[in-house]
Amino acid sequence: MIRTPVALMFVRGDREYSGGSLAKQVVSSFDYWDDDSGKFLDLVFFGWFNDSGHVGFQPDLFLQARREVEDSSRWRFSGETDVLLVDFELPTENIGDLWSGGRFTFHQCIWLPVEAMIRDKRVGSLDALVHELIAAAKEVYEAAPMQGGIFEVSDKIAWTRGRRAVWDRLKNLLLREWATVYDELRPFAVCNLALSR
Repeated sequence: MIRTPVALMFVRGDREYSGGSLAKQVVSSFDYWDDDSGKFLDLVFFGWFNDSGHVGFQPDLFLQARREVEDSSRWRFSGETDVLLVDFELPTENIGDLWSGGRFTFHQCIWLPVEAMIRDKRVGSLDALVHELIAAAKEVYEAAPMQGGIFEVSDKIAWTRGRRAVWDRLKNLLLREWATVYDELRPFAVCNLALSR
């Protein structure tokens, strides 16, 4: 069985205010995200198209895709911007025809209500969130090509965010008086960025 993570992107391109800002990020970043995600994470923007460099949105296609996903799962659209991470599974006996027999599975999913996450300051922007998802999917792919799924991506994100949250909490509890000094100097700390480990 081949398994690969997919981000089902429910971003309406016909909204105003915060939703409109996210739609502008999609238009600006569409090609970049496609190139950056490569073979690590498939990004599916329902209702969106790229016609010779012109990125656009068709509400009727968005609605149709949303209804199909809702009919195939217990997920329900929030009405804002949602990212639903699912696995795409393909039995290895169908490897000659990549789409024959392949399907999205909803057994292990991650639902990310993007606008709520931005309001709660759990993520800075849609760009930052997509980058984080791609980075985690890349690590999973490099460890087990075509075998890692959403569960493994979730583990990578949890490990990274958890480690950062624990450190921030310790820093605030133990180093309360020195925390501002530490925060000021931290970006200038020497680190090892060499390829060899």
